[in-house]
Amino acid sequence: MSDWWNGVELWVAGLAFPFQFALVVVFLGPLCVGVAWVIDRTVDHASTWFGPDPGDEEPIGGEAIDEEPEEDTRTEDLVDSVTP
Repeated sequence: MSDWWNGVELWVAGLAFPFQFALVVVFLGPLCVGVAWVIDRTVDHASTWFGPDPGDEEPIGGEAIDEEPEEDTRTEDLVDSVTP
């Protein structure tokens, strides 16, 4: 196996740079995207598994989020009040 890999390394090293770049983009690019996708899915499932339950307590200050926003009592736009 190591002899085969050494042969592949020598073959790639002997190619011109544009061909080396093309090989990296064609083979290594999709491989890295696939590995990143697997890592992303694994972390997503792990965070769902180990994350907080929906029935857990609200975080401190969480009740402030539930308040109704105050209505804007201004009658005119700020830009209109500056222009003549």
